[in-house]
Amino acid sequence: MGGTDNIATRMHGEAGLTLVEMLVVLAIIAVMAGAVSIGVGSITRAPSAEAEAHRLAARLQAAADDAMLGDRMIAFTAAKDGYGFATIGADGKLIARTDDLFGFHRLPGGMVVTLDVRPPVILGVDGAGRPLTALIESGQQRWRVTYDGLTATAAPVPAA
Repeated sequence: MGGTDNIATRMHGEAGLTLVEMLVVLAIIAVMAGAVSIGVGSITRAPSAEAEAHRLAARLQAAADDAMLGDRMIAFTAAKDGYGFATIGADGKLIARTDDLFGFHRLPGGMVVTLDVRPPVILGVDGAGRPLTALIESGQQRWRVTYDGLTATAAPVPAA
C-alpha cells in the first residue's frame, strides 16, 4: 500500500503549476498588456498644437544646424496646412527636401500655420538666418515658434 500512496503523491505533484511558474505567466501577461495599452494610447491620442509647435521648433533648429555645419543654404517653406525645407541650388532655385527630417510635413486636420514673414525663409550658413515667428493654431490651442536666426523655441500664446 505504501507504493500506491507514493505514486498518487508523485502524480498529484506533477499535475499542477508551481507558484513560481504562475508568477512568471502573470508577469508575461502584464508586460504584454502594458505594451498593448501604450500602443493604443499613442494611436488614439489627439494631435495637439503644442506637439506640432515643438516638432516645428526642433526641425527648424536641425535645419539651421545643418545649414551651418553643411555649409549650404537651406530655406524654410510653409503653406497653410504644413511646412518643409528646401536646399538652394547653385542656380538659386529651391530643391524641395524629401527626406524624413526635412521633407514637407502636413499638419493634422484642422491645424494651420501662419508666418510673420513671407516664405521662403533662408537659414544662413553663418548662423545669421532671417528671424521668423510661426503661429500654430488648432481650435483654442495657439502656440508660437520663434526663430531668431540661430535658435528656435516654442511657447504657448497667452489667452487674450
